[in-house]
Amino acid sequence: MIEYRCFRNDDPPRLADAWRAAPLGPSAMQPMTTAILEAGVFSKPYFDREGLLVAVDDGRVVGFAHAGFGAAADRRSIDTSIGSTLLVVVVPHPAEQAIGDELLRRSEGYLRARGATQLRGGGSGQFRGFYLGLYGGSDLPGILDSSPAMQQVFVRAGYHSLERVAVHRRSLDGFRVPVNRLHIAVRRTTVMHVIDEPERRSWWEAATTTGVALRRYELRTKTRELLGSATFWDMQPLSQAWGLVAAGLLHVDIEGPRRRQGLAQYLVAEAMHDLAQEGVALVEAHTSDTNLPAAGLFDKLGFGVAEHGSIFAKPVG
Repeated sequence: MIEYRCFRNDDPPRLADAWRAAPLGPSAMQPMTTAILEAGVFSKPYFDREGLLVAVDDGRVVGFAHAGFGAAADRRSIDTSIGSTLLVVVVPHPAEQAIGDELLRRSEGYLRARGATQLRGGGSGQFRGFYLGLYGGSDLPGILDSSPAMQQVFVRAGYHSLERVAVHRRSLDGFRVPVNRLHIAVRRTTVMHVIDEPERRSWWEAATTTGVALRRYELRTKTRELLGSATFWDMQPLSQAWGLVAAGLLHVDIEGPRRRQGLAQYLVAEAMHDLAQEGVALVEAHTSDTNLPAAGLFDKLGFGVAEHGSIFAKPVG
């Protein structure tokens, strides 16, 4: 008989075993270890043992679901009005569908009890409190198409696809910065500042990227006016499992009145050139299907789409 309960302190090794055994697809960190889960999940300041639901069969963990929340508008605390079941991980088992369904049901119960009035399935840029770099690459992409069994858990529970996420990748082997009139004009009037381990800009950024090496590129005028920035992170430990050095683009911010002037393309291209000089072999970025300008930017810079994920939503009755 399957036992369902919340996380206990002796669970991490068995959770790592379940992760290694589950069919999570090529964008999940493997081989998973207790230390990696500790760094990416259990050590977070907002980790709540009651939000990590575990299924046990004869002493073996056969599945788990993890519920979490995103940041409040001021990024200084957690907003519990929208909750997400980030992952539902189930090992091959005769009752695996029933296990996944029950784990999700219990996860929803936890989220509602904490005040959630909207339910999501899968992590995203909004819900990256756990598993950054452990599932999905440079950011959390909802539930990937390469994890079809996990997607079906949400579909059976009445969720629908709210947003599609594209995973873009670009090899930096032989990468050259585009040479055109706009690029030359921007270079003449701006200065690029490279900041390793920049000060985190909010409590949420600090909490979600603790232990992660960041590099921020700031584009400024000659009079030091900030035009925009791009923040990358060293995609460890996932890139180590891939056998190459990879950088993930977390976000690009162009100051409001400066948008639509080609600055984002210049900024990202120059950053990629610098990363290539530092030995980075691959850059990855994610875009929502609603963000056509970002998708166009990556297309111009030679990125290809490696896979897709879905962020799911369920009406709360």
